Amino acid sequence: MASKDVCFQYDLKELDAEKLETELKQALKIAANALRECESAETNNAESLTNTLFECKALRKIFFDLARIPVFSKEFAMSFKSDLDALQCLKKLKYFYNLPLGYLSFCLSLLSRKYLTEEEANYIESFRVAVYANAKLATTPVRLVSNGCRDGHAYKAGADKLELMDPHAVYPTSIYRQCYGTTLSNGDSSRIEAVLGTTISTSIKIKAGLLEVSSPELRDVYKPLGRCVAVVDKYVDGIYGKQIDNYFKAHGIPLRKLVYRAMEKDKDIQSVEKMLIDFKKAGVARNEPIFIVGGGVITDLGGFACSLYHRNTPYVMLCTSIVSGIDAGPSPRTCCDGYGYKNIYGAYHPPVLTLTDRSFFKTLHEGWVRHGIAEIIKMAVVKDMSLFELLEKAGPKLITTKFGTENPEDSDFGKMCDVIVGKAMEGYVKSEYGNLWETHQCRPHAYGHTWSPGYEIPSGMLHGHAVATCMGYGTYLALDEGFITEKEFHRILKLISDMELTLYHPIMNNIDQIWAAQKKVTEKRGGNLCAPVPKGAIGLCGYINNVDEKRLRRTMKEYKAICEKYPRKGRGVDMHCTDVGLEPAGTVGMKETESFENYGHAHEHTHHCVHNDKTQEASMPYAEWIQKAQMDRAHAHDERLAAGLASSSLGAKIPPAFDQDTLFYPTVESYATAQTTPASKDVNRIADTTKSEGMFSPCMVGQLEGQFLKMMAQTMCAKRVLDVGTFTGYSALSFAEGLASINEGKKFEVLTIENDLKIAKTAKSLFNKSAVKDNIKLVTGDAVSIMKDLRKTDEKFDIIFLDADKANYIPYYELAMSGMLNKGGVILADNSLCSLVYRIGDERRQKLHDFNEHVRKDPRVEQVVLTVREEHSRLFTLQI
Repeated sequence: MASKDVCFQYDLKELDAEKLETELKQALKIAANALRECESAETNNAESLTNTLFECKALRKIFFDLARIPVFSKEFAMSFKSDLDALQCLKKLKYFYNLPLGYLSFCLSLLSRKYLTEEEANYIESFRVAVYANAKLATTPVRLVSNGCRDGHAYKAGADKLELMDPHAVYPTSIYRQCYGTTLSNGDSSRIEAVLGTTISTSIKIKAGLLEVSSPELRDVYKPLGRCVAVVDKYVDGIYGKQIDNYFKAHGIPLRKLVYRAMEKDKDIQSVEKMLIDFKKAGVARNEPIFIVGGGVITDLGGFACSLYHRNTPYVMLCTSIVSGIDAGPSPRTCCDGYGYKNIYGAYHPPVLTLTDRSFFKTLHEGWVRHGIAEIIKMAVVKDMSLFELLEKAGPKLITTKFGTENPEDSDFGKMCDVIVGKAMEGYVKSEYGNLWETHQCRPHAYGHTWSPGYEIPSGMLHGHAVATCMGYGTYLALDEGFITEKEFHRILKLISDMELTLYHPIMNNIDQIWAAQKKVTEKRGGNLCAPVPKGAIGLCGYINNVDEKRLRRTMKEYKAICEKYPRKGRGVDMHCTDVGLEPAGTVGMKETESFENYGHAHEHTHHCVHNDKTQEASMPYAEWIQKAQMDRAHAHDERLAAGLASSSLGAKIPPAFDQDTLFYPTVESYATAQTTPASKDVNRIADTTKSEGMFSPCMVGQLEGQFLKMMAQTMCAKRVLDVGTFTGYSALSFAEGLASINEGKKFEVLTIENDLKIAKTAKSLFNKSAVKDNIKLVTGDAVSIMKDLRKTDEKFDIIFLDADKANYIPYYELAMSGMLNKGGVILADNSLCSLVYRIGDERRQKLHDFNEHVRKDPRVEQVVLTVREEHSRLFTLQI
């Protein structure tokens, strides 16, 4: 049975680039002369100039010719490779009928500078200026503007034909993407096969002074749109926020700025979801490029959010770090972390415009500059020998001068820095854009990203240092494979080491973890390891596909021995996130036996331990050093492990004897309090009133615990808290302030119970003076009875805090556990360690011990006892 063929490539006009350029030049010349006559007649307002332009038949013909040409094709791009600005404009003009008039005026002005005399070009530039000055006209689509001109019917007739020839030109969802497809079916349509495709247009510019008012780059994107919605890294906003505000204000462009913290720890799906919600609140349109400003993390998060919003929202990327400037910024691979794995969620969604400005590097921490250089070394080793030689020549001066921004007087070095950034960018996008959807795994830019994703997060390393360790090891495998010479191997390692990046980290001693990472990356890469490494020479790339566990263990051991001979024994400078003021990405997904301590999350390159009253420099690897240091400390301080405690107190019928009435030293207590965020004005009012009215102040939780309770509420994203034992309200108000900070615009409540009517009256008056008075409900009476009534009406809470009479802690606990606690909720019990400090014979001492044992034996919960205190200690029991 014959097949039916439906091809969705439409009736496109064939390209004759030479003819197109000739006709374009003639049309622009005619338009410029018409605008000159309009000015001579003193009818040079924006509306008159616009009508004059649209009555130019030669220009109309060019518009419709471009609308039918496949401007995203390789043939079209190669025809205009000598003038990339012209190419960018011509790609936009395909969509002229739906472009805002401001976009059209900008494109015509830029093209006129290429094809016309300066005098002629000035008339078209005057047209652009007049349009930009009229905000309403600048943002009006050409299809509406053309209706009002004398030849409006001709534009409408042309658009009607385009609807059948190429709908992209008439009804575009995005001016940056096109799709095509061929569908084949048999005679009765019971069998269908299809081939689908998408083409994407993007631009990259490396320029200085992008936030200076004189710079047109951002103006020409957002002026025609009538506003700008910006996603800005909080750190960047603190430095450049006012400059960003002033730029858009100077150009009369309304700015809606969305600011987010963007540390490695924040690179999770929750941050992406927050952005999506904010996009919706801002009413972002599907064809409106969001403006993203910042480094690698905000690039990944913001780009991923754009890919999800409306399934495809364009964005412009202004890169302020090296990682974003030459790697993450132009990358189509947007992503976030999850479950302890790097970039587990993501989408392929490149920016429509990437802007890199080296001047932003001036405010970077040297450690951030250093770790960013790893991505440049990556491209040099496997793609560009000339870039490798430039890096050798520039050396660590790139770091100390922050890519020449600290010594602008050295113009030659500055030019070298520009070339380095440009070559790195070019090498990266040539590798990345040729395999946009990652449909095969021959990806040179993945050099240094094969084994490191498995240990970067648990090590706490900066991304660039983790990549450097992986580059170093991959290079050794290339030597082992016979791909490169020993001289080339050491030349690569020397460059990494000279830039003070990490060649080897103690976490790499854990071969089991690296082997597990290799298995996962092999699975992720479609069943192939396909590890990119230098092959043949520096600047060329090859791939290793087979590394069994035996070879991995052998080569890693050999590589470690080699790194020991390099400066700092292969360690980098400022190699951990915390070394440069960043929080580590986290340990989600790590095994229970793993921790940062075990993997050398230290800030120094030389470690010392105390042994036999002598200080000795530890020459052993960090993991061995920390184990020995911990053993020494355990002996020195007679620390007891849980197994040792079991024989003395676990399961005892009575609490052990304790001859102190406090658990903290006064100096420690004072220091801890001083280092804790002070209580609010409203909370301090409670403390002052309690003292002034002669009430028993130790019944208050106090500053340390109050702040802890507040942070617990924030950390859990709680909405409802039950506070059993109000006293004068310190704990209730601390909880309420914590809830208020995370539930803006949402309902939240603290329900607090107090048996003493007089004390309750004082608490109520204090609550009424607070900012959260409407969110605290005070109930008086017997706590057990009130909790039973709450249970009957199926009231549930995220946190239940026990701080009433100690004799009833077990009844309170059992009531809380009988359905009053939300799934994942927490029970916090105050004064639990008073089972030690209360005097022998005090009933409360035994009751609290009984409660502690009761909770310990309860298989429904996990519990931890914390010595968070002012006058006494506290027990916090967590239900999970």
